[in-house]
Amino acid sequence: MWPKHKCSSVGRRAGLAAGIAAAALAAAFSPALWAQQAKEIKVAVIAPISGPWARQGQLIQMGAEMAVDEINQKGGIKALGGARLKLVVADAGDSAEKAKNAAQRLIAQEPDLVGGTGAWLSTFTLAVTEVTERAQLPWITLSFADNITDRGF
Repeated sequence: MWPKHKCSSVGRRAGLAAGIAAAALAAAFSPALWAQQAKEIKVAVIAPISGPWARQGQLIQMGAEMAVDEINQKGGIKALGGARLKLVVADAGDSAEKAKNAAQRLIAQEPDLVGGTGAWLSTFTLAVTEVTERAQLPWITLSFADNITDRGF
C-alpha cells in the first residue's frame, strides 16, 4: 500500500520518470555506449509483479512504461543522438530471494543494461542492490532504511 501522505499519481510518475531518466543519463557517460553509438538504451525495473504485492508492482511497471514512452515520444535521449529507451521488467515475486534471483537473471540475460530502478520493499532492495553493486550496474531506489543507505553503494 502506498504511504498515507498526500501524493498525487502525477508526482509518483514524475519521480519514477526522473529515476529512469537518471539511469539513462548515466549511460551517457559510459565509453562503451559512446563507442557503439547505441540506438537503444536498456533500463530495468524490478518490482513484485506477482504475489501479495502484485498490485503495487503492476503500478510501478505501468509508471515505468509511461515514463519510457514519454521519453521516447519526445525524441529519446538527445545526448546520445536520440537513442530510445527500452524497459526490461523483472518480477521480484514475494521474497528477497526471488528478488535477488530476478536481479541475477537480468544481469545474465541483459548484459547491455545501463541501470535500473525498483525492488519496492527494503528487504528486496537489500538483496537486489547487492547483486547490482557487484555487477557495477547503477541502481535507483526509493528504499531508505539505514541498512541500505549505510553500505556506501
